[in-house]
Amino acid sequence: MAAARLVDELVKSALGRYAIAVIGEEPRLAYNRVLLSSVLAGETASHDIELKPASWWRERGVTLKYGSRVTEIDIGRRELKIENDESVEFSKLVLATGSTAIRLNVPGADLPGVNTFRDSRDVDLLLTLAANKKRVVVIGGGLLGLEAAYGLAKAGAPVTLVHLMDRLMERQLDAPAAQLLKSLVERKGIDILLNASTARILGEACVEGVELADGRRIEADAVIFAAGIRPNVTLAKEAGISVNRGIVVDDCLQTSAEGVFALGECAEHRGICYGLVEPAYEQARMLARHLAGREVAYEGSVVATNLKVSGVSVFSAGDFLGAEGSESIVLSDARRGTYKKLVIADGRLTGAVLIGDVTDALWYLELIRSREPVARIRKAMMFGRALALAAKAA
Repeated sequence: MAAARLVDELVKSALGRYAIAVIGEEPRLAYNRVLLSSVLAGETASHDIELKPASWWRERGVTLKYGSRVTEIDIGRRELKIENDESVEFSKLVLATGSTAIRLNVPGADLPGVNTFRDSRDVDLLLTLAANKKRVVVIGGGLLGLEAAYGLAKAGAPVTLVHLMDRLMERQLDAPAAQLLKSLVERKGIDILLNASTARILGEACVEGVELADGRRIEADAVIFAAGIRPNVTLAKEAGISVNRGIVVDDCLQTSAEGVFALGECAEHRGICYGLVEPAYEQARMLARHLAGREVAYEGSVVATNLKVSGVSVFSAGDFLGAEGSESIVLSDARRGTYKKLVIADGRLTGAVLIGDVTDALWYLELIRSREPVARIRKAMMFGRALALAAKAA
């Protein structure tokens, strides 16, 4: 997704300046990973999640090589080596290698029937599980785990979701929002176990169940790891490029190697690896401008989540927990499946969490990013943009 957005931005701002080639290991055109759960749930066809048709790339003169794995970067010779011994020269290189799903280091993790949920190939495998009504345990109660559980349950598989933490999506939600999300997800037929640490995957020749640290056992025919992601940094590291958790980049998205850049989930900027789409798109926009010869500086992103999680609309942005000295305005209606929390500090909106009704999510995000004073709309802003703007004009 990051590479596709970068190319889109480049052809707008630097048309004709570069001959562009995109090389990717997955055997298909760039697609929207966010919609993989919709494919799994049967709500969207696999071909419908492609970001751009083949004609779009062709008309813009972009050379596409998908199903091709880059095995080595030779910085000195400005050359990439591809698995079939072919090599490609470059003047500038952008690494958009993304992330890999983490597999927990527990006994039985290598058994047949233990899978991840990360790309379209994983979806094909999970669809087979659901079609055969296999009992599935999903490990991980973050965004990926919830999406996998929802897709599998909707496709017909009995699903238990196991999460180590005391609430779902702890990186994006406060406790009341997470509790509401849990109740809404459970209504869809998904069993959820919190504070549950996976001790081992049971089975001899294949998966038979999951054993938790407290001794509980859950019968299962398959296990899906969705317990986080790890930036793909191997290529960069082996090429001598500076790597911490991610590939280290400066405010121009350049790595420690001249003319080599990184963006998206594989990049680490000011100590942060963003695992969300919007920061990757912001980085693509900034990098395209830099490559077009403009002076730019990427200063980081306000992290925001705005999507349907297991069929439930969820939005989270900024300091949603509320730092010391901040205050919160909360509206909670569990019966209607609605929760709103706005965090205010120094007269400005600094964070927000919405469950159910996310109509004004982008407006709240705009207020957070712009740091606009909200004193005049404070009483009305909880009830939406229209009322708040009317109050401001009064």
